[in-house]
Amino acid sequence: MQALNELSRHEKALVLAEAALSAARAASGETGRERPVPETCTGLFAALEEFDPGYARLERTVGRRCETLVESPVSANWIALREALARAADELEIRHGRVADEREAQLVAYRRAYDAVTLETVQLSILGLAVFGSAAAWFFSRLARDIRRLESHARQIVQGRRGVMLAVTRSDELGELMHAVNRMATDLDEREQRIALDNQQRSQHEKMLAVGALASGVAHEVNNPLAVIAGTAASLRAAALERGDEAAAAAARDIVAQAHRAAQVARHLAEAAAPPAAERDWVDLAALATRTVQWMRYDRRYRRVGFEVHAAPALPAVFSSAQAVQQALMQLLSLVCDSLASQGDLHVPVQLRLAQEADTVCLAIESGARLDPTRADVQRSIVLARASLAPLAIELAFGQEGSMRGTLKLAFPIESAQP
Repeated sequence: MQALNELSRHEKALVLAEAALSAARAASGETGRERPVPETCTGLFAALEEFDPGYARLERTVGRRCETLVESPVSANWIALREALARAADELEIRHGRVADEREAQLVAYRRAYDAVTLETVQLSILGLAVFGSAAAWFFSRLARDIRRLESHARQIVQGRRGVMLAVTRSDELGELMHAVNRMATDLDEREQRIALDNQQRSQHEKMLAVGALASGVAHEVNNPLAVIAGTAASLRAAALERGDEAAAAAARDIVAQAHRAAQVARHLAEAAAPPAAERDWVDLAALATRTVQWMRYDRRYRRVGFEVHAAPALPAVFSSAQAVQQALMQLLSLVCDSLASQGDLHVPVQLRLAQEADTVCLAIESGARLDPTRADVQRSIVLARASLAPLAIELAFGQEGSMRGTLKLAFPIESAQP
């Protein structure tokens, strides 16, 4: 329709231009009169330039003849003007014929397209009814299938199997219900994790209290006999030196050294077993890591593991909960040591590196342990550790270089708002 409108406008402009050109030819044919008015031969093709720039050439040719005639109104210039007008008239007639043929072709094409659209409309109407029926049948069958999926997933949630989220492929009310069921499963998982974390923290706290009390009592009971033994051995050593008995003096010196060593071990045990504060306070991470490593060394399973603590100098304290950090650190160290034991690489050292990075203090646990993140025990340990550290704004990152070296990294914020 747009093409037909353009052709109609073009044809109308051609008719007007032909009429103006005929008038100009009639005026130029009266040779007995005075020279023609220039405006009669100019502006004939102005309305045609928007359809084809070629009309400007015709206008320039006629314009030049008119200007020549105005300057020199002789018979030769009159003849040249009439010839230019005749050629322009022939050109317009040819173009008019072409436009008419093109308009007829467009009309034929329009009729064919109209007939084709009418036929397609009828066919599509029939096809639409069939498609609508099929779509309705598919919609209700899909609705029934999704309802069965939702019912099955709800049963799994009730039975405790909530590891996999229900795939939501709908955006209607049933899809919103599926999202709600998934959110419910997530909330139940988070609640169970909080309950497990609380139970673990309570159990760990009670265990540390009992072990701390036992270690303090043992240290008190052991230090008194050790002091007596050390004092007696020192007296024997002094007497042996007076007698000149070097062998007895050396034996007494060894007794004193071992008594001091046993007293130091008892003191370290009491310090390591002392439960840290549960409330948030300023924590020396280097001292906390050293105390945790000492506690890990007393575990018979990890006696062969070489723990190393490397702390950067002038490391700032962080405002956190020492109990939560120690518990998470022991969980992660146990996870690493168990992995080393399963690999048979207990001789590989486990390094704890503390350094300041921008506005955080980072504690990295580096070892040769290959931690499998797909294992349930690894996931549970990392999830519980992360859940206990998240309220303290402590980030836990897990990284592994290839299949050889694993790293667990804790990032403590230095500037943390105090409650």
